[in-house]
Amino acid sequence: CAILAFLEKRLHKVVPEMFDLFVTPLVSVFVTVLVTFVAVGPIFVWAENAILGLIQALLTLPFGIGSFIVGLFYAPTVVTGIHQMYTAIDLGQLAQYSVTYWLPSAANIAQGGAALAVAFKTRDAKIKGLALPSALSAFMGITEPAIFGVNLRFFKPFIAGCIGGGCGALVCALTSLAASGTGVTGIFGILLCLAQPVQYAIMFAVAALVSFAVSFVLYKDEPKASEQA
Repeated sequence: CAILAFLEKRLHKVVPEMFDLFVTPLVSVFVTVLVTFVAVGPIFVWAENAILGLIQALLTLPFGIGSFIVGLFYAPTVVTGIHQMYTAIDLGQLAQYSVTYWLPSAANIAQGGAALAVAFKTRDAKIKGLALPSALSAFMGITEPAIFGVNLRFFKPFIAGCIGGGCGALVCALTSLAASGTGVTGIFGILLCLAQPVQYAIMFAVAALVSFAVSFVLYKDEPKASEQA
């Protein structure tokens, strides 16, 4: 999109007005597609493979250190959108081990716990009305409302969610928690871990409670304009 917008703006300035309606879109799209296939595509494929390789290497580190790091930084990758590529990790592990040790549930639950702390601590009715359903949504596995609507907005709850996600992922590693499939997170993620329901419940509790506690301590309502005056 950035390449297309750049080309279109430049072409509008140099293409005569009588040809602009036809030439500008055609040339812009053609050049963008060409550049994407020749340069942008290969670069992003290399970057994705490098990230996936790094994550696989981290997951093999002893004492759950790598899992803690992955859980800590999972939410920031959701913000950038590159979390979509993690399906490759799930599919690779399922093919090799018949289970996957890649469990994003911890990070999702943690963001819900951080948003829930905001709902409990804030005195602003609008923020409370946004934070509470966002937290429940995150516990169900849909984190975008909590991340973009609450946690990133105030930033400290987002950091708290990352910390809780790391702790939850650490529990996953220490208890060898594994899922029999992919795609379901949050509360319903236990359906993929029916062989280890106790471990999943412990992970859920640790991720939620740690993020809730850290967020509750760090979060403070922003002063209103009248109070600042």
